[in-house]
Amino acid sequence: MLSGLGAVEIVSHRVLWCVVFMILLLTINREWLSVRTALYHRRTLIALFASSVLVSINWSMYVFSIISNQLIASSLGYFLSPLVSVFLGFIFLKERLSWIQWLAVFLAACAVSNQFISYGDVPWIAVTIAFTFGLYGLIRKTVHANSGVGLFIECLLLTPFCLSYLLWLEWQGIGSFPSEETNLNLLLISAGIITGFPLLMYAAGARRIRLTTIGLFQYFTPSTYLVIAVYFFGESFTLNEWITFGLLWIGLFIYSVEVWRTRLV
Repeated sequence: MLSGLGAVEIVSHRVLWCVVFMILLLTINREWLSVRTALYHRRTLIALFASSVLVSINWSMYVFSIISNQLIASSLGYFLSPLVSVFLGFIFLKERLSWIQWLAVFLAACAVSNQFISYGDVPWIAVTIAFTFGLYGLIRKTVHANSGVGLFIECLLLTPFCLSYLLWLEWQGIGSFPSEETNLNLLLISAGIITGFPLLMYAAGARRIRLTTIGLFQYFTPSTYLVIAVYFFGESFTLNEWITFGLLWIGLFIYSVEVWRTRLV
């Protein structure tokens, strides 16, 4: 619905309107003292700046994949992202898996490998999305700030860059906001809520459960993208996608049963 705009412009609006959304939310929840504490904590501020850079790159690649009709590449990136999270959790957080969970990870790896083989080369959109989101999850798990405060500071740190870009577009006479089209204005404004709510849920979950568990459950995201690609964007769902999809869901089922049995979350 926003395909007429560039990826950077869309992401800039996402950031700015997310700041507005978070200001309202933080005011309602009376969390401004927590914001002040985080801003004065140098280590937290550095970590959130790093996570803000990662998430801005991730958003840009995702939006670019949509407006350039490459949703399958984006889906592949989010298929790969959980494996990156598992790897990061194993390396940096010393998280360990049982052999059954490793089997689930192996099936997921086979599924992603099947997608890579079908491409014939390394899709840069997918790789960028996977590693930026995996690293984002790792950093957010170690940040001493709750999900709302962290998201607000991330967007706040990006605001000068986004606002400068949007003002430059207006100066060039090619900006899209405010527009004479009410629907376009509402879409851009609503981008803040659409951006903020799921990231709040993700950041909250990242601090409560194991990174490896987060990694496997992230397959719901690319699965949804595949459905959107097929039923809304008219992209073909070939035998290759069926193989990938089947392997991933078998792995998810095995992993979920094991997590439920051992109560690892």
